[in-house]
Amino acid sequence: MPVFHLNSLPKEKRIQMIGEFYDAVDCLRDRNEVRFFLKSLLSAEEIAMLMRRIEIAILLSANVKYADISKMLGVGNGKIAFVQRALQQDDNGYKIIVKRLVENRKRRLMKIKNEEKRATASETPFGAIKNRSRNRILPDLLDAVIKKLDDDKELEKEALLFTPSRAPFKNIKDRSK
Repeated sequence: MPVFHLNSLPKEKRIQMIGEFYDAVDCLRDRNEVRFFLKSLLSAEEIAMLMRRIEIAILLSANVKYADISKMLGVGNGKIAFVQRALQQDDNGYKIIVKRLVENRKRRLMKIKNEEKRATASETPFGAIKNRSRNRILPDLLDAVIKKLDDDKELEKEALLFTPSRAPFKNIKDRSK
């Protein structure tokens, strides 16, 4: 079977093929469709390799040292340096996905923490007040105050190291155009 080389095609054909691939990805409507598409297109190992690069980018963006990244993810310095170069170039691909993934992880963590707080709410002084309140204004106000007291930097640090598979979360987005 002959080997396909993109660079053996004329420039216009290469641009067209790459554009078609971007269009194929762009037309996916939700996470499930993305999952089906990638599972059909790539092996589990290839998906894991791509995700490992993204994890490296997240950790590099958080100023984690090469040695720590290597130890955490089991990757070599060459792979880390490859991702570092991509982050330093004008290419915003990693930067966009890192920002969005960290924000998604922060939302997941907040959801987990809120569920844990609700489970133990009656054991705290604020929880007792909230449980006795007949209207929603006081509990909502207390929730807002408690949320403001949470340190966002600590949440961001935790989000960087958060494993998304820890809890289910639906990433809802409107892809209708």
